[in-house]
Formats: sequence, structure tokens, C-alpha cells
Amino acid sequence: MFKRLVLVIGVVVLLAVAWAVARRVLPSSIEYRGQKIKLTKFYLDYDDYKNDSDNIDPSETERVQRLVSEAPIGRSFASRKDAASAVFEVKFPGYGAGGFGAMQQDNKSLNGFVVEIPRANQSRYFIFRNERGRYTLVDDFLLADPWGIQTVREENGKLVYCTASGEPKLVHAIIKED
Repeated sequence: MFKRLVLVIGVVVLLAVAWAVARRVLPSSIEYRGQKIKLTKFYLDYDDYKNDSDNIDPSETERVQRLVSEAPIGRSFASRKDAASAVFEVKFPGYGAGGFGAMQQDNKSLNGFVVEIPRANQSRYFIFRNERGRYTLVDDFLLADPWGIQTVREENGKLVYCTASGEPKLVHAIIKED
């Protein structure tokens, strides 16, 4: 009986070591906007990938940051859902993205979205103006965001970005349509 137990434990340890070696050797990449991005290891589970802060191979960090920062996005969309879908196409798999409040002004609203730039302590912000159901991009910028921008409003042809408490932190000119 003792010999069987030792054999079973030995097999389990051997399999664990083999798996640890194999996941470093197996092809490990993720696709982003038609590009293969090398990962640090092979992941069986997306949640394991997403929760690993060291998931992107260090040699790919700068390229991934550039790809997300410079990813093209349309200027006009037929609905909020279409605008949000375009923003989520910019988001790198496993990294954060979200929206912030629709601010109503003069029968228009401003809708903000933010996308995390992997390993950059920076985010990319997109602001769309909704006029009669059509969503037009009016701002697109990068920000190392220590302030926690939560709202945006339009004042005198400029966009004023504020914290949750309403404190203005940033002012940008509106992107002019081509």
C-alpha cells in the first residue's frame, strides 16, 4: 500500500513539473487587431491570463502600448451601442475599459469611454457627442489619470473634464469634423 501511495505521489509531482515546463514552451500568443502578441506563457484559461499582471511578454510591451494608443476609431456612429463596440475593439484583451456618465446639455449628451493602456499607468479616453441619436467623436486622448475623471461637460466650445466631486481637472478643445 505504501509503495502505491509513493508511486501515485511521484506521478502527480512528475505531471506537475512536466506541465510547468510545457506551459513555458507551448505556443503562447494572443491576437490583437490582426497582430500576434507574444505572451509570457501558455494559458489554459482566459481568467488565468486576465488576472496575471505579467501576461504580456516584456519584449511586446512597447508595441502593445503603441497599438492601443494609436488604434484607429471611426468618427461617427449610428448608435451608442456602435460607438461602444468601436471602443471595445480598441481595448486590449484582458485589460480594462468602461464608460462614464452621459451628461445632458441642450438636447445633446456627451458619452465618455476609457480604455486601459497595458503596463503604461495610462488610459485612452474617447468622448462622443450624441445629437439626435448620432454619436460623433469629439475627443480622443491619452492621460496618466491620477485624478479619476468621472464626468465631462461642454462649456464655450471646450470640453471640461471633472472628478466625481465636480472639480474641473482638464480642458480640451473639441475635435473638428473633417
